[in-house]
Amino acid sequence: MKRCFFFVLTAALFVAGCRYQRLPADLQSKLDSVHQLEKIEYLRLQGFHQEEGSPMQQLYDSLAIQPLPLKYSEFFITQLPNMVEIPEALAELMGFRNHHEPRLIALPETVSLRVVLLADKESDGTSLWLYTLDSDCSPVDRLCIYQPRPFKMPDGKLVHVEYAMTSDYTVCLSVYTTDHKVQRKRIYTIDESLHFQELE
Repeated sequence: MKRCFFFVLTAALFVAGCRYQRLPADLQSKLDSVHQLEKIEYLRLQGFHQEEGSPMQQLYDSLAIQPLPLKYSEFFITQLPNMVEIPEALAELMGFRNHHEPRLIALPETVSLRVVLLADKESDGTSLWLYTLDSDCSPVDRLCIYQPRPFKMPDGKLVHVEYAMTSDYTVCLSVYTTDHKVQRKRIYTIDESLHFQELE
């Protein structure tokens, strides 16, 4: 009888424990739902309505188009002409959270390719990122093409990167020393899976 009572008590505690363990997941699910509703309401106030398609699609359709070819320009980096600020909820989808005024512009679209250029304004300057988008305008891959800060090479030299992009989306990143001597060049293309690939 004692053994039976002990078994029943153990089973009851196990079930209670399982229920207790499930509570945080259930609570997290509810919190995620509330957070999602808050995002939808926030985007609605920004002019994005779900019945008109995904917010990313609506944002993409509203962007100005930056002609190609494109190359490093101090004016472009400081002025960011025709770029629009991204709502925080959409900036998170692109990997930027709590950043300073990320801005976006589209590049010319092809049959199989959608690419946007994102500018992330930081306290010490602006970095530039290329993003490939799928047919739903969701981000697939990204490539940083410019950073405001020089960085140190393994040999101790300080270098910075300048970019150039052709009309067929070939990206050339030139690494310069502070006295403007070219250290190396890195060439990227976009493959069929919409990922950036460095050419050897």
